[in-house]
Amino acid sequence: MAPDSPETHDIPQVVPWYHWIWVFPCALFLRLWLATLRVRCSVPKVDDREGPYIIALWHDRLFLASLVGNRFFGRPIAALISASRDGGWLVAFFKLMGIHAVRGSSSRRGTEALIALTKAVRQGHHAGITPDGPKGPRRVCKLGLVSLAKLTARPILILGIRFHRAIYLKSWDRFGLPLPFSKVEVTFVPLPPVDRRQSDETIAREVEQKLNELS
Repeated sequence: MAPDSPETHDIPQVVPWYHWIWVFPCALFLRLWLATLRVRCSVPKVDDREGPYIIALWHDRLFLASLVGNRFFGRPIAALISASRDGGWLVAFFKLMGIHAVRGSSSRRGTEALIALTKAVRQGHHAGITPDGPKGPRRVCKLGLVSLAKLTARPILILGIRFHRAIYLKSWDRFGLPLPFSKVEVTFVPLPPVDRRQSDETIAREVEQKLNELS
């Protein structure tokens, strides 16, 4: 069957087990890199005893995702990752970093991903979403995050990350890599519960504005 046939187009691509030999050293290297960063946070730990959040952060700040998830949250995090081959590598990588993956995007397996994330949230997982991923436009909040918040009736938590010294890749999102031993500021801002009477577009613009203020 051809790789791009209709029957296979929506199947999430996975990394064969024998390629994990390359992923493991990368995860170890990242852990060592993250350990050098001087992270300052607005709270010592997120209070998530009453239930999970829909966590929103920009795609260009994903480098800090595992550190923030493991250090500041008491509940596990389910992250939305593309169904593409690149996403397959991220699944393997994130698993080693302690983050559960739900496959899909706004362009591939969007409905299935939304259902899977809703199930994960109802089971007690936080949902981590980059609302401008996986391919942009950069720093434009798409509506999937709002749909998830309305379906689960869980509040959105804005995750702001500022790098004091970093390099930025020439990718669509200008992906940020904080320099070793540099300072990073992390801020959490919970938004009021989603008002179902508000349009998805209005809520998305509010999320977009707050994320840009803090990252």
